[in-house]
Amino acid sequence: MLKKLALLGLFSFLSLQAIAQWDYNGSLNFNAYVHDGELQRLPFWIYHNQRGRISENTKVSGWISANASKGFRNGNSLEIGAGILYQDGISDEIFLDEIYAAYNNNWLEAVIGRKQEEVLYEGLSATNESILWSLNARPMPGISLATNRTIFFSSESAFGFEAHWSDYLMGEDRFVKNARLHHKGFKLVYRPSPDFEVKAGIRHFAQWAGDSPESGPQPDGFSDYIKVITGREGGENAVGGDQINVLGNHLGTYELEIRKRLSPEMQLNFIYNHMFEDGTGSRFANFPDGRYGFFLDFDDNRRLINGILYEFYYTRNQSINSSAPHKNDNYLNNFLTYHSGFTYEGRIIGLPFFTYDEELDRVVNNKFSAHHIGISGSFSNYFESYPWKLLMSFSHNEGRYGRHFTPNQDVYSGLFDINLLQSFVQLNVQLGLEVSNVAEPLYGAGINLRKEF
Repeated sequence: MLKKLALLGLFSFLSLQAIAQWDYNGSLNFNAYVHDGELQRLPFWIYHNQRGRISENTKVSGWISANASKGFRNGNSLEIGAGILYQDGISDEIFLDEIYAAYNNNWLEAVIGRKQEEVLYEGLSATNESILWSLNARPMPGISLATNRTIFFSSESAFGFEAHWSDYLMGEDRFVKNARLHHKGFKLVYRPSPDFEVKAGIRHFAQWAGDSPESGPQPDGFSDYIKVITGREGGENAVGGDQINVLGNHLGTYELEIRKRLSPEMQLNFIYNHMFEDGTGSRFANFPDGRYGFFLDFDDNRRLINGILYEFYYTRNQSINSSAPHKNDNYLNNFLTYHSGFTYEGRIIGLPFFTYDEELDRVVNNKFSAHHIGISGSFSNYFESYPWKLLMSFSHNEGRYGRHFTPNQDVYSGLFDINLLQSFVQLNVQLGLEVSNVAEPLYGAGINLRKEF
């Protein structure tokens, strides 16, 4: 049934192209992988943060995607997109990669459907947008409203804001079937000149509704939605813990980004995320848990090195010094109702250093520290340019409070990706490596063929 819907969605999209004079583009992608090692899976960075298109056991994958856009006389625009994905690493091999409609005016974007997220920091980050919002899982279907630029308080003001509000469906492949995810965020922006900018704000997530095999249907009415978005306790139809605390499973981040242009060709970004799951975390009782990063970006893409990113992740505090029951935050897990945790289709929604166990249906590693380096550049001469990127990570993984790894797991992960052909098709070659103190080394390689039209 899902395959038929995927084909119907793409057919409908192509039919639209035939009857409307819109601008359109698309791509056809084919990936092939080989791996070696006793775990019989691909190394870490070959399959993580790949938009859900690659699994740890994938040998062959491919997808076709296309979109059409049309501008209107008032400056607004409409974009419609669709894509179908195949991969042999999961049971349901063919499914919709994305299908969406996005409408933009001069300050707001509205999206309905399943739409892939934008890649930030030249694809060098271990998580992309936030420690809790990455490219590790497929996009969820839903509705989203977001500012498409900074909205300044006046034409002469250096102060403005950015905001987003989204609601998603989390599907049936989880402990609480058909749970929903609410996601919103707000940032204040200070930009006194084009060369300097500070963004600071908050991001909030809440899992709610759905049908639990233990406690039955969860509250899902409009009044319950108001309680979820405002962080209020549940009513009589909620489980006991939600009646005492807040309705649903809540988590979020405080976020800060500082951007400074150092020269006409070079820009430096500082990135900070502080994560929280309850009042202790929101009061920084779990400090220094979070994400810390620097990104040095060069405008000249033909440089040997045109981007350098360093990130440090720390989640080992988890409010350990707070009084019970608000200690040992156990990030991304929820044992009260939403046992599958902060995952979608068996994949961590946020930073992939968090580890999900499909058999246990739990996040089994949320207590770790990790260093991550990403470098991009180009081997160039007068005639040709060969863009490349290198990802290198070291993570010290302790498991979670109450279920520590014995011994702790120290993992080194690396990926080298280079674009070797840029003619009628694009050809990328990937080499991956994963080394740990608890298993034999993993080696992997892959190719990506891409034709854009």
